[in-house]
Amino acid sequence: MTWRAFEHHVADLLRRDGCVDVVVRQARTDRGIDITGRTADGRTVAVQCKNRSGRWTVPGADMQKFAGAARAIDHVDVALFVATSNFSHESEAIAKLSGVITVNREQLEAWSAGVLLKALR
Repeated sequence: MTWRAFEHHVADLLRRDGCVDVVVRQARTDRGIDITGRTADGRTVAVQCKNRSGRWTVPGADMQKFAGAARAIDHVDVALFVATSNFSHESEAIAKLSGVITVNREQLEAWSAGVLLKALR
């Protein structure tokens, strides 16, 4: 799956779980946020998607950039970082400090198979 197809797949999962106004942003103007939307109860959502294979892990710098964009620039209620890999210890620590919800490969597979993502309920 290409990175663009992956973003659309995640957008479809958001819609399936009741999100509305889901928009996949243009790559050149996304400011570190790939998808935006609102939960069924009105909370704003921002998503960063990383489609990587092998032993690659999401580095702290990527998490820091997204956390800043989601919280400081867009002021979203739910910040999701969805990856086809795992997260480094540093990126997990940054996510925890900044309130970003991480979705790793295993969680993504379950979500894709029909399990509802708790953060969207």
